Amino acid sequence: MRPSLLFPRVLLAGAATLALSATASPVRAQEVPAAAAVLAKYVSAIGGRDALAKVTSIKQSATLQIPAVGLEAAVEAVMAAPNKMATKASIPGMGEMLQGTDGTVAWDVNPMQGPRLLADKELSQMLEGADFQGALFMSPDRYTTVENQGAVDFGGEKAWKLKMVLKGSGRTVTTYFAVGSGLVIGAETQQESPMGAIPVTTKQSEYKAFGGILFPTRTEMSMGPQTMVTIVKDVILNGAPASAFEIPAAVKPLIKK
Repeated sequence: MRPSLLFPRVLLAGAATLALSATASPVRAQEVPAAAAVLAKYVSAIGGRDALAKVTSIKQSATLQIPAVGLEAAVEAVMAAPNKMATKASIPGMGEMLQGTDGTVAWDVNPMQGPRLLADKELSQMLEGADFQGALFMSPDRYTTVENQGAVDFGGEKAWKLKMVLKGSGRTVTTYFAVGSGLVIGAETQQESPMGAIPVTTKQSEYKAFGGILFPTRTEMSMGPQTMVTIVKDVILNGAPASAFEIPAAVKPLIKK
């Protein structure tokens, strides 16, 4: 998923077990800014292009909660240029869940299904999500279509609704940018999983500055009645170790020579 800086994208890569709706309110066509202007305001709002250009990696620590089942887990997510990403969730009583890519191989390891290599649509989606510059700048050149569909009410806040079609997969991400602040406050898309494509919605809020760049520290992901809440505790810029992207030992035997 393209919106926000890291956690929504990384957790969506394996959040198939996770609906919100946005109600459109009509506005006059001449009041609707170009999609490029909305994206430019977003980049400025989170810190500006010059500051973002200095970032080569992001490491976040957070708490993941699934209120419906009383689950809480510690999560660490790391992303680095040009296309590396990894996340680790430590679930009490279950063990660790690992997801990630070193830029070529992508994996998923969890106590219930065991280790597996991602392939086909899941692999494409993971590699697309690991595009560091695309994630940081929400670069228009990563999309075949970026269209402002007007103003809507999303979670009680007026937002510009942008239809964004990713080049690699052709997947549509509908992203909501707050009219006032320019920040991303939510998104809707379909997430590939072993069970097929699943519609997922996110809400993002409580932005805080880390190293001069704003990150949403609260993200709610929902699919039907199931909701996951991620609370970011800390963000470290340019401090991701290369070891974070090593292929897990359990996955290596699955790689064909």
